[in-house]
Amino acid sequence: MGPTTPVSSVTGQGADTPVPVGTVRQPTVADPGVVTGVTLGELYTDNLQLAAPDKPQQSSWITEVAPFIKAATNGPRFSGLLDYKLTGYLYAGQSGYNQLSQDFKGQGTLTLLPDHLFVDGTALYGSEVINNQSVTSPGTYFLSNNRANVARGTISPYWIQDLGRVGMMSLRYSYGRVIYNTRGISGSNTNTLSGIPDVSSNGVQFDLVSPKYETWGWNLHYSDQRIEPDYGQGIDFAAARAGTSLQINPSTRLLADGGKESKFLPDGTVDKFGASFWDAGFSWANSLNQVKLLVGHRFFGRSYRFSWIRTAALLTTVVSYTERPTDINQQLLGQNPGELIGSPLNTPSLPSLAERQPYLMKRGTLSATYQMPTGSLRLTLYDERRSYFTLSDSREKVDGAHADWLLNIGPFTTLTSMVGWQRYRFRDGQVQRRTFEQVALAHQFDPSNFATLKLRHDSANVSSVLPSAHGYGVNVVFLEWTHLF
Repeated sequence: MGPTTPVSSVTGQGADTPVPVGTVRQPTVADPGVVTGVTLGELYTDNLQLAAPDKPQQSSWITEVAPFIKAATNGPRFSGLLDYKLTGYLYAGQSGYNQLSQDFKGQGTLTLLPDHLFVDGTALYGSEVINNQSVTSPGTYFLSNNRANVARGTISPYWIQDLGRVGMMSLRYSYGRVIYNTRGISGSNTNTLSGIPDVSSNGVQFDLVSPKYETWGWNLHYSDQRIEPDYGQGIDFAAARAGTSLQINPSTRLLADGGKESKFLPDGTVDKFGASFWDAGFSWANSLNQVKLLVGHRFFGRSYRFSWIRTAALLTTVVSYTERPTDINQQLLGQNPGELIGSPLNTPSLPSLAERQPYLMKRGTLSATYQMPTGSLRLTLYDERRSYFTLSDSREKVDGAHADWLLNIGPFTTLTSMVGWQRYRFRDGQVQRRTFEQVALAHQFDPSNFATLKLRHDSANVSSVLPSAHGYGVNVVFLEWTHLF
């Protein structure tokens, strides 16, 4: 649990910042406001239930009705933002399939005592995959019976105190809750979430960080987060460390720290503060680059952390690598209390909701965005490896790539091409390979109306010992009209 990102620092598109055609502007705390509208659409798919290639495939027309609201506020006592969309799917000739999908993201900060006492809150609601090894739908409108709604919320009061040359102190308590349901999802039943309990999280965190201008720096950290399911065994994520740093020139600082952390044992228990750790490295920055590298030793062996951010006039590159113990519920809540957390865009899938065991996550990502005179090009590569502590060091791996190219065809029309692939290797040896291709043409008729035509193809190939897992191929045509009120 690290320091939160203040809601006032969340960036986004302001009212004067141009957004691509076919995109709805999200107000920000820096540029508050309200945007409301509705999207009406018609979808056609040739494989509604994602049947295997050798099985009968059901086609369907689907009517989409999706009102939405995006808002942000910035007052002397409260700042916050929200993004909510309610989508109804009406299946032609098959009203029994009709379903609702909701997507909500909200974050706020309440100031109780200026400069000292604050309360952060977050709320998220959306659809997640129950079992990655079964048929996984690329959209909520498919009838795969493999999705559940996940509601996530946190509330986190914290105190900040400036101690002068001693440093900046923060003390935070956090409570979080994860609740699962299948309301509004067609084809779900009471057994869909069998063995998946709702979860509570209680955490406390203390930090003392020296002033940035000191040649010698220091930091103290203590955190303890308890993940407690409504039934079953809980998990403690705890760490205590002390660190120091030395500024050796205007660009470079040497780093070192050490301490104690939770040790995860093969029998499923956790030895709280039962393992020692240390790491050392450096940070370096100039006008274009920010680099940080740490190498050390933890209870699972040699450990590494690396980040590189390069921001140039036209090209932005971000490279990161991290290793840490975690579990599905900590990932859903976000490691930083009070921070707005969702599944990272175009990065590895979360583990299955049915997976309740803690694991060692080793994640590497590379993303690059290139701004061109007539559009933009984005590329993301990722590789994540998971070692489960209680399953004889059983491992799984997910890697993949995603690229999209947005081309402006005149001032009111854009053409966006997207391709991606993902390979998921599970603990039992199953290998799932998924690919997709999509082309989207968007045209802005006036400031309040735009239309989008999308063509998409998804395919999956599975090498599996499970009878419920199989490959599929599916095509979807989207025609959507969005009106802003």
